[in-house]
Amino acid sequence: MLEPGLILFRTGFVAKPSISLFPEELAHLRALRLSKEETTIQIRDGEGGLYDYQFSPLSKELKFLNENHIPKKQERKTVAIALPKGNRFDFFLQKVTEIGLSSVVFLVFRHSIRKEFNLERAEKIVKEAAAQSKQTELLTLSIEPAGEWMKSYKDSLVVFHPHRSEIFSANHLLKKIPVIGPEGGFHLDEENWMEENKIPRLTLPGGVLRTETAGIVAASFLVYGT
Repeated sequence: MLEPGLILFRTGFVAKPSISLFPEELAHLRALRLSKEETTIQIRDGEGGLYDYQFSPLSKELKFLNENHIPKKQERKTVAIALPKGNRFDFFLQKVTEIGLSSVVFLVFRHSIRKEFNLERAEKIVKEAAAQSKQTELLTLSIEPAGEWMKSYKDSLVVFHPHRSEIFSANHLLKKIPVIGPEGGFHLDEENWMEENKIPRLTLPGGVLRTETAGIVAASFLVYGT
């Protein structure tokens, strides 16, 4: 099967005999210098649905060719992490999407500097990275208060902690959700809660990592190492 000339993600997409490109999609096609030749454009719905359409520079309409459905991942891989600062947030989203992570839960801790993000912009970054890395499913994003969320999932958590004696290994993540705190560290109340509830707190070998670096490491172990 020939590779499509362009992959685009549209969540909730339903196949039709013909469709039109959105202005930003057409601009992307032009940027790739594909707008003056016939090519196949594949629309992906982010849930395993792949829909091939024929693009022609002589028509504003794309003609449906065929569709295929890739089985969804049997086990979802999730990282829970404090919001990275500045453009490191974009970098983190791009890399964990390329790795093939299933979902990210952004947690707002007591010492979190950044407490919100633009979901629409973040989802656009994810779609672009997913298209470039040829993913069939889209990374899902959410944001939660750290304390409440961790209480709900306390039996599934492994916390990456820079100041613990027990060293992390990949088998610690089997059927677990890694948690990465803010660069300002955990608040004393958060540390006490983890101690009282016997939440595993493990240190990565090597130096102290930035938040987004630890998140990328966690995603890599989840997808490739367990």
